[in-house]
Amino acid sequence: MPSHRTRRGFSLIELLVVMAVMLIIAAIATPITLNTMDAYKLRGSMAGVSGLAQRCRLLALQKNTTSHLYFQTINGAVTMFCKANNDPTQSLLQSDPQLSLDTRFSIGGTPASALSASTMWGSSGSTFSANSDPYFNSRGLPCSAPSAGAACSTINGYVYYFKYSTHTTRWAAMSISPAARMQNWFWNASSWGN
Repeated sequence: MPSHRTRRGFSLIELLVVMAVMLIIAAIATPITLNTMDAYKLRGSMAGVSGLAQRCRLLALQKNTTSHLYFQTINGAVTMFCKANNDPTQSLLQSDPQLSLDTRFSIGGTPASALSASTMWGSSGSTFSANSDPYFNSRGLPCSAPSAGAACSTINGYVYYFKYSTHTTRWAAMSISPAARMQNWFWNASSWGN
């Protein structure tokens, strides 16, 4: 007489329990993954901002003139571009060094606490401008906006704030010290850090 074995699979209840466990794990992992991705996006974008500022500084050195780094919002995206001050066209051209950030970035404003010169550079006596377009003189040092046809000689530091809005709001800043040292800063809801 042949023996009959019954084949048994998973019951509907067992499958539902496994699916419930998977949904709980996904609910926990999704916000963590999104926060991590936002942090990488913010840091990567800020590295691009610092890179363009450095390129603008080098343009001033190469052309032995003053260069101007523009920060503008064009078609809803923060766009930065660099021009030599003696360039007759002071508007964005395709050939200009430039960077466009994700539309979730905006410029201007600060979080609860603004950066200070002592926090950024360890020097409370340094002067700097916040959220104004930086200039670099022919020696590559950041300077105050020159008057038309004049040299850019008054050395000045800069800090520019960026707001990154997704499911949470994050703040970042790029500082340029009076000695032309560029650094990115990130707000952690209580203080600034690198």
